[in-house]
Amino acid sequence: MTAPPRHRRAAAARPANNPTIQQSINPLLSLLLALTLASPLVAQEPHYVNAELPWHPARVDSRGQLLAWYEPEKNLGYDQVLRLGWEFIEHRVPADTVHQTGLKVYLLDSTFDGQTLQGRNWQHNPAMVFASFVDGLCGWYPYSGDMTAVQTVREMLDYQLAHGTTPTNWDWAGVPFATSCGGEREYGRCIADLPHDYYGGLETDKVGEMGVGYALFYQMTGESNYLDAARRCADTLARHVRAGDDEHTPWPFRVDGRSGTTLARADFGGDIASCVRLFDELLRLGTGDAASYRKARDLAWNWILRHPLNPQSKAWRHWSGFFEDVSYNPENVNQMLPTMVCYYILTRPDPAAVDPDWKRHVGEMLDWVRQRFGRGPFLGAWGIDEQGRPDGHGCCSRAGLGSHTGRWAAVSALYAERAGDAQAREDAFRSLNYVTYFTDSEGRVSCCGEGYHNPYWFSDGYSDYLRNFTWTMGALPELAPVGQNHLLRSSSVVQQVTYAADRVSYRTFDPEATEVLRLNFRPAHVRAGDAELREHVNLQEPGFTIRPLPQQGDYVLRIRHHGATQVTISP
Repeated sequence: MTAPPRHRRAAAARPANNPTIQQSINPLLSLLLALTLASPLVAQEPHYVNAELPWHPARVDSRGQLLAWYEPEKNLGYDQVLRLGWEFIEHRVPADTVHQTGLKVYLLDSTFDGQTLQGRNWQHNPAMVFASFVDGLCGWYPYSGDMTAVQTVREMLDYQLAHGTTPTNWDWAGVPFATSCGGEREYGRCIADLPHDYYGGLETDKVGEMGVGYALFYQMTGESNYLDAARRCADTLARHVRAGDDEHTPWPFRVDGRSGTTLARADFGGDIASCVRLFDELLRLGTGDAASYRKARDLAWNWILRHPLNPQSKAWRHWSGFFEDVSYNPENVNQMLPTMVCYYILTRPDPAAVDPDWKRHVGEMLDWVRQRFGRGPFLGAWGIDEQGRPDGHGCCSRAGLGSHTGRWAAVSALYAERAGDAQAREDAFRSLNYVTYFTDSEGRVSCCGEGYHNPYWFSDGYSDYLRNFTWTMGALPELAPVGQNHLLRSSSVVQQVTYAADRVSYRTFDPEATEVLRLNFRPAHVRAGDAELREHVNLQEPGFTIRPLPQQGDYVLRIRHHGATQVTISP
């Protein structure tokens, strides 16, 4: 997102600390003033977390540290925001009337007007939005059983396939366009740094992101057209990969899809970790050209280890290039790239297998993001801003952004789980509490607070925002709702889930997987297929573990199953 002009607010005048002035105040007038201020008839201003987030008064604990705005005593803050956000996307986003297409606004525009809910931006960023919605769905559906969400995301992916895929005779063939002009039915125009009518520009990292989305949605539905689309993304990326160096990422950031030439000298940048994640996913599925996928994955991942993670490289911490509407400037760094590298490392079965020095690398990336983009702290919570240049210009708000703060919080939660880092857990809890304040009670999520000129984005308000709540609760189940039953995380895509009063059943894509649930009953029976699993002290073999949450009366259940996709849990 591009930064609005910054408007400085004049500081309110303060009375001089002058004893003569203080002593000259009439004692009777002082008494009347005190009585007036104490009167319940005088309206008291609500105390917000900060002036940019005026939708809910701040809720704090006994130490004055920030809690979520909705029923934090029941851990319902994250749940409420998830429900408001998904309800908005599923039922409140209207059909487009500005361009008279009749299509849902999220298919045509990246932003919407807060009153009319109609689109209003010059550019759309469909690949990033739709891909991250799949990530969110993979957490939200198991948590909620919300089948409408599955159909809503299907509509997005099907539209991308039909109206946002490059021709098969191009150099970058059969892959998703990252952009379109706002309101246009067909994708492929309005990429940054080029005339709006130029057709054919791609952002290579969005090929990786959307490829992951297609692969995950195939696993959710079993429909092979999505797997075919994921393979096309991986095949094209593998064909164009290069070793990279201090000035070249494994793929140019922006290319002409027809010829493959680099656009606007954008040879460096992008979300390389999501491309690596795509290759990992297809190799795990055992599909496509395994040799070329493995080669491309290793080249790309080794580049990350040897350059942005290496203090001896000129590209150390050179996390630049991601946002579709931003002119290419390698000096403009952002937090999206390091947090997605952290996410990739922390969601591998064994982080040390991909990065032997993962604890230090992830910890330092989290610290760098806070130091470089941190806003606050606000009542113990850090906000995280989006991007910036060395001269101080950047985007977007003194409040930070809800989506980027949420992702930093979610990765902190994953790090706390993996590394046992207590400060990371506290950071995750307070900052995700802060993130809830970006959502109003009607489900409108502001990217950056009230002062931003175009605050309602489908990416920053929904797709890249909502997924962070389920990622966090999966890592820290003690933060999930009290007294409810939820499947919080699975190492596999969950295809079906059913909740009853004292019974949870679900089906995974993979027969070998692990799950994390929070339950309001102590389970006695856990069945995987026809087999009754046994309780163990750890999950080194198939079975389950139970951890009571004494202060809340619930239980954390962890399951490992092998050879069966259907799991049933009961007292």
